[in-house]
Amino acid sequence: MNLIDIAQACLDDMQLPATRVPNLPVINLPIESENGKLNMFIHSHEDTHRIFVYTRAQDMLVPIDRIAALAEFLTRANYGLPLGNFEIDMNDGEMNFKNSLDISDGALTTKMVQTLIVFSLECLNRYLPGIREVIDGTDAKAAIEAIDGPTKVVIK
Repeated sequence: MNLIDIAQACLDDMQLPATRVPNLPVINLPIESENGKLNMFIHSHEDTHRIFVYTRAQDMLVPIDRIAALAEFLTRANYGLPLGNFEIDMNDGEMNFKNSLDISDGALTTKMVQTLIVFSLECLNRYLPGIREVIDGTDAKAAIEAIDGPTKVVIK
């Protein structure tokens, strides 16, 4: 069984309605989360034995003048994450939470895919209010500290 079929089996087991993209090893999954509507994309790269999960807020536009502030927020959010990271395209503001697995010397299981899916959703849902605040003009450090608490280390 190839990687994308294992990912599809996981989604079926989780009873999540997903759509396979015709002729591509990609699954699209729209999700209603506590903090907004999300799109998840699961990509398999059979040749390199890797699977990627990208999750982003639906219809979120990051104004060019807020990209740097959001990049700061996302960098602060990334610090200490055990699995995956936020990424932002500094040219157009496209933002995702991405996690992945390389299973070159092993076998992908539906439980492994489930871990990627659940962590991605939980992480984006947790930080989405702060992301919106930063887009709306809130200071990145203040927005992340409202979620994670005050910064413990001060660099002078």
